[in-house]
Amino acid sequence: MLMMGHAVPLSMAEKTRISLSVSKRLLEEIDTLAHSLGHPTRSSAISEAMREFLTNRKWDIAKKGEVPGVILVTYDHHSRGVNRALTELQHDYPDVISATMHIHLSKHTCLEVIAFRGEANRVRALARMLQSQKGVVDLKLLTSPA
Repeated sequence: MLMMGHAVPLSMAEKTRISLSVSKRLLEEIDTLAHSLGHPTRSSAISEAMREFLTNRKWDIAKKGEVPGVILVTYDHHSRGVNRALTELQHDYPDVISATMHIHLSKHTCLEVIAFRGEANRVRALARMLQSQKGVVDLKLLTSPA
C-alpha cells in the first residue's frame, strides 16, 4: 500500500490511528506500567487494554437470566454528592443487591464492594448508573456461575 509516496507495511495498513485525551498522570502511569510489562510501544499497551475491556464487558450483551457477582466501585469520596448518590442508587436496587462493604483506601479514595444476585438486565442498569456518577474513578463487575 502506498501512502503519500511511501510504502506502508501491511501490518500498519490494517491499523487505524486514533487520538484521545487523557490526564498527564494517567498517561505517565500507562507508560510506566507498559514499559515494566515489556510493551514495545504505547500503542501495544493501549491495544491490550482495549482488548481486555472488550473481553471483560462481553457479558454485558450476552448474559441473560439471574446472575450473581460483585461490583467494585472505586471513588473519590471528596467529590461533591458522590456518597449520597451511590447510597441512593443502592437503595433503588433492593431486588439485586445482597450486601455492601465500604473500604477506605486512602485519604480521598474509597472502595465500595457490592454483592449482587439478580436479573442480568437489572445488574447492567445498576452498573451503568454507578459508573456514570461524578467522582467514580473505576468500576469492575465480576460475575460468577450461578
